[in-house]
Amino acid sequence: MASDTQKPKFGTVEVYELLANILNADPKWRDLAKPISYTMVYAYTAPIDKRFLLKFHQGEVVEVRDLLPGEEATADFVISGAPMVWRDLIQQKLSPTVAMASGKVKIKGSQAALLRHMKRFNYLISQLCSMDLEFS
Repeated sequence: MASDTQKPKFGTVEVYELLANILNADPKWRDLAKPISYTMVYAYTAPIDKRFLLKFHQGEVVEVRDLLPGEEATADFVISGAPMVWRDLIQQKLSPTVAMASGKVKIKGSQAALLRHMKRFNYLISQLCSMDLEFS
């Protein structure tokens, strides 16, 4: 398979780069997400042990990067969980609401802002779940 047609591998920055491309090309998202100007970190615990930063400005994803081990990043939200939990969320075997309520996913940041933008964040999650990823 050619490199430009390979599926992004779960637990890599390529997943979030593809998500950024999908969201930035989606007129529905761009209209819906205009109030979103936040920095978010998606943290995977061991054995992946990686953190991915996404910066949004008025709904556009303007930065995506893999945080270096020990690197501090200022973020409005940090969403963390075990790789198996992230996999189950992306494969829709676990709902985000259940994951949060059960403590399988931990969120640091303003709960009020999260609730205010829940429709937007649910749309983002639905786009992430619709991606064709390599799970190995």
